[in-house]
Formats: sequence, C-alpha cells, structure tokens
Amino acid sequence: MTRRAAALAAIVFAATLPALSACSPTAQAAPAREEPSIQIRTAAVARGPVDRPVRAAGTVAAKDEWDLAFKVGGLLATVNVHEGQAVRRGQVLASLDPTELAAGVRQAREGLEKARRDAARMADLASSEVAPRTAVDDTRTAEALAEAQLAAADFNLRHATLLAPDDGWVDRRLAEPGEVVAPGRPIVHLSGRGRGFVVRAALADRDVIGLVPGTPARVTLDASPGRALAGRVTEIASAAGRGTGTYLVEIAIAAGDAGGLLSGLTAKVELTRAMPAAGAVPLAAVVDGDGDQGAVFTVRDGLAHRVPVRIAFLQGEHAALSAGLDGVERVVTDGAPRLAEGLRVAESP
Repeated sequence: MTRRAAALAAIVFAATLPALSACSPTAQAAPAREEPSIQIRTAAVARGPVDRPVRAAGTVAAKDEWDLAFKVGGLLATVNVHEGQAVRRGQVLASLDPTELAAGVRQAREGLEKARRDAARMADLASSEVAPRTAVDDTRTAEALAEAQLAAADFNLRHATLLAPDDGWVDRRLAEPGEVVAPGRPIVHLSGRGRGFVVRAALADRDVIGLVPGTPARVTLDASPGRALAGRVTEIASAAGRGTGTYLVEIAIAAGDAGGLLSGLTAKVELTRAMPAAGAVPLAAVVDGDGDQGAVFTVRDGLAHRVPVRIAFLQGEHAALSAGLDGVERVVTDGAPRLAEGLRVAESP
C-alpha cells in the first residue's frame, strides 16, 4: 500500500467511527427532557346574579310644576310675583279686572229673582185653575236655569284671581298687566316644594326592561360632581318617546339631599340592577374575545383545558358570562394568554 492510499484509509475510518460507536450495544440513549410547567394563578367563579349599573343623564326638576292660567279670558289687572320669587300656598299671584265678571254675576242674580217671581205667580194662577200645570213646570225650569247661570257666574268671578296651589317658587312670568288674555293662557309657571325634587332621565329599551319602582339610584350633579345624592326610581314610562325610542324614568331625590337644588340642573344617574348570569370571572381570565364569544382556561390534573364561554356584559374588572361555566369552579387569570389546550401548568402560591 502506498503512502497516499494509507492516508486515505485513515480519513475514512475516522469519519465512520462515530456512527459505529452509536450502533454499538454499549452506547446509552440520552434521557428525554421533561416539558417545563407554565406558572399560573387562578380565581374562583362568582355565581348568581351580577350587579350591573345603568347610567344615564337627566335634568333636575320639582316633582310638581304648573302652568297656571285663568279659566275665563279678560283684561289682566295685576301680576304680583316675579321670576325666582318664593310663594306660599294660597298666595295671590295675579288677577283679572273683575268689572265684566261682576256685571255678569249681577245679571245672573237679577235673572234668578225674576224667574222666582214668575214661578210663584204661575203657581198661584195654577192653584186658581187659571193657568195650566205645564206653565207652572216651565217657570220652575226657568228658575232652575237661572240658579245654574248665577252659580256659573259666581264661579268665574271667584276664579278671576290666581292663587298658588302649593309652597314653591316662580320659574317664569308669562304675561304682564294690561294684556287681554284668553282662557287657559299660562300666566305664571310655578314649581312646588311639597313633593320635593326628581331627576327625569331617558333610558334605552335594554336598560328599562326589568327595572321596577323602588330601585336605588345614585345622582351626581354636573355643577358639583363631588356631591352624591341618594334617590330611588318612582315612575317608569310605559311607552317609548316618539322619535327617540327611549323611556322616561323619574328618580325621586331623598328629602335630606334636596337642599339647595334648582330646577334645570343637569345630573348623572346610576341605577344598580341585579342581572341574571351564569357567573362572573376576572377580565384577565377571558381570552380569544370576539364579540360575545370568548374562552377561559381551567385546570384538571395539572393540565390546562380551554372552555368556550359566552360574554353577557363587562362590569368593571369582571366579565359576566351567560353560558359555558357548567362544572367550572376556578379559572386561570395570570398566565391565561400563554396557555393552550393540554399544556402542563403549575399554580403559583
């Protein structure tokens, strides 16, 4: 063998030696490496109804408000109050010139006296059989009509003076002395104190369904956001407003919190409602969110298991779920985005 052939044989032997060693019965296989566990934390599923606040904007107003007007028209003689003025129940607010109405009362009274005389005279004639009984009946009917006319004239004269129906204040003065006003034309807009203040707010249909009178409410004023007022729902509209599709809800403000309030203040209202749900979990536990679809992970035998869920609504740091939590008592929070079905996990203390 030449020197060059010997060198080539040595190189080939060196290249094949590792393969031969691997095939040797004495060679040992390398131990398999165990997959590391992912560190997680879990939280318990909260069962039962979930409190879901309903928020809306509204306006403060007195519970009782009136557009006060005269029953009959006439010349407006006096308006005794001004905008913003406090008034007492029974206080005279305005009055019509009584000349025409008083004349109507006198006319009706004279007509009644004549009708009574005619009825008495006809009764005497009938008793003497000079006049028929039908004539007596007619005069008695005329007397009754005259009495009714006098009562109506007296009523109109009494209501020529506008009185405050309750303690309160004048919001608007809508007419001035010297004007000729028609029946029913508002003269003064008055707000009463007797039944306190309310907030009127419009709610969407999804928020008004299931709402009942007596539901607690929290009211904050835009003018003083640091002040929270206690209230409760007192009235709920039975039909949606035209053009808006919303429902008007009235919230009465507690008497102890009503001091210093004014009609027209803007307010924020928060109503707390218990909504049915399969359970609530921390937001960190929900993965793969898409609309109302999502998933959570639970742990069984040290392995992560993905559970599809349906999301009802979000509330603060929690998600209320409407379906998917059957048999699930705890869900993964910390580490949930890194999990997949079947991965080994270890819960951190």
